[in-house]
Amino acid sequence: VNVGAVGEYTYGAGHGARDMLAIFVGTGIGGGLILDGSLRQGARFSAGEVGHMVLQAGGPLCGCGQRGHAEALASRTAIERDVRAAIRGGRPSIVSELMDLDNGRLMTAGIIAQAVQRGDAVVIEAMRDAQHYLGLLISACVNLLDPEVIVVGGGLTERMGDAYLEPVRAVARQHYVNQSDAERVRIVQAALGDLSGAIGAAVVARQRAA
Repeated sequence: VNVGAVGEYTYGAGHGARDMLAIFVGTGIGGGLILDGSLRQGARFSAGEVGHMVLQAGGPLCGCGQRGHAEALASRTAIERDVRAAIRGGRPSIVSELMDLDNGRLMTAGIIAQAVQRGDAVVIEAMRDAQHYLGLLISACVNLLDPEVIVVGGGLTERMGDAYLEPVRAVARQHYVNQSDAERVRIVQAALGDLSGAIGAAVVARQRAA
């Protein structure tokens, strides 16, 4: 995730900014932080672990074993958990049909996007919850760091673009403590896709070899 942030900062959606936070939403949530043009790794090399910020005390179990982390509330895994729970509770959803057609057991970003496009109420509700919590996460990061740009990557962003990001932006902006010039903090889609990590790793290697 750190080299992905470097890739997006150097050649992608964060190019030209001074301070940037990259958040990659997938099975989990990872982050990478660029301050004054340099990757910030922290005293223990764990800077940018935004997925493990607590958003709901006592909330859902995170993959790390703790509760209420952003990853347990806003990741694709969180959406899948909530959709499966609704289906077990008897609510109708086309997700099972889509997964059978895909011959897979995972509720991929593609399946979630298809369900949303087809108006599946269960998936739409789970998605809205995840978008809400991602917006809260971003607002907390903005209130702490006030970066110029937040780059959001991951499968759902790639599949849905602004349809996924606009509700996130709305929640984030609502919770900025500094409302003046709020539009100057850009929340944008990652530009490099799956190549961000490889490109960022090449940038880091070049810097270290110089």
